[in-house]
Amino acid sequence: MHLREELETRGLVYQFTDEKLFDLYEKGGQKFYCGFDPTSDSLQLGNFVSFMTAVNFMKRNNTFVMIVGGATGMIWDPSGKTSDRTMLDETMLRDNEKAITKQVKQILENLKSLSGYDFKFEVINNYDFYKNMSIFEFLRTAGRYITVNNMLNKETVKKRIEDPEMGITYTEFSYMLLQGYDFLTLYEKHKVKLQIGWSDQRGNMVTGTEMIRKKLGNEAEGYVMTFPLINDSTGKKFWKSEWNAIFLDPNKTSPYFAYQYFMNTTDEDVEKYLKIFTLLDFDVVAGIVKNHRQNPELRYGQKQLANYLVTTVYGEDAANQAMKITEILFGQGDKLQTIRTMTKNDLAALQKETGGCEISGTEFKLIDLFTQAGLTESNGEAKKLLASGSLYCNEAKVIDIQHTVKKEDFINGTILLRKGKKQFKLVRLEA
Repeated sequence: MHLREELETRGLVYQFTDEKLFDLYEKGGQKFYCGFDPTSDSLQLGNFVSFMTAVNFMKRNNTFVMIVGGATGMIWDPSGKTSDRTMLDETMLRDNEKAITKQVKQILENLKSLSGYDFKFEVINNYDFYKNMSIFEFLRTAGRYITVNNMLNKETVKKRIEDPEMGITYTEFSYMLLQGYDFLTLYEKHKVKLQIGWSDQRGNMVTGTEMIRKKLGNEAEGYVMTFPLINDSTGKKFWKSEWNAIFLDPNKTSPYFAYQYFMNTTDEDVEKYLKIFTLLDFDVVAGIVKNHRQNPELRYGQKQLANYLVTTVYGEDAANQAMKITEILFGQGDKLQTIRTMTKNDLAALQKETGGCEISGTEFKLIDLFTQAGLTESNGEAKKLLASGSLYCNEAKVIDIQHTVKKEDFINGTILLRKGKKQFKLVRLEA
């Protein structure tokens, strides 16, 4: 399938400056870029749409130049924002740059294992473009090519200026000059001809193509392609603002949480997200959707989506861990057998997701464990729930108030406690 057709089928094309870009990048051997400001030490799910768009270009032997915005991150992009934001100090920005670069490299390795593609990838910090440049040199180089009239007409700026309470700082106003100069520098020094980004970034992006044309002449061709802000099946804007709550760092967002997030995808959105967030061939996606529609209650499509995404972002072990935890908390299979197969890291993750506690000793009164683990507020409540048949230990109903568990009753060093149908706590023996 041709690049343009694939991107459009996946829902990753909104606008572009010249359709010639698709033929150029279909042939391969070109460079393109997308920028990420290091305003956090982790990318978020909102960034992942940018990333998967880039991957579809990389599939065709093009090189992805990831611009880490060490300079632009000092200013903040006003696009989609309603106010100025707190600036980060330089030390924090440098640390964030290292963290997100490491993260992208790992995700590309995960995708390589999944798809077999050997992706070409470079990292450039735009701080290097400006660190030795005076303000006078910048204004003479970048400022001379872009009129204030042009800048004021950009949608992102216009919205901020039209609201007297909101306004826009001069610092933020200058952001598009920096982003434009980034593209000019990449075009001249690194042979980068295309910038990709969200549709609300278009004003900043075409500033770069204008600089290229005005400085180098009409024969110099820089291109821009944007992808759309994504809505779910209800029409709700389902993109950066909500997805930014999900980090692509397992220390910030657990693989299990991310897995559950996609398990809760509506049936209507499964196909759409499989196309956007995976590299699965369209016939494979069609097969998943067909299988899913035969028994939607089994959530087959959501499972395939969640497994692929978590494997891509966090790795295969993390995806297996998330599936095991999901099986224990929501599945109909043998929960104890699943626990037997879990590693120490898996069990630690299960305890973190369920709560519970760690204990030491050789024999324990079961009713005390329910309270100690936090399933009941007191032993008195535990006694009442036991009498009603609502308490379970290792999936067996507790009927004896005096019941004790011994060290040998622990499975893989754990006891699984349950209240009612869905409230679990894991109790682990201290190592």
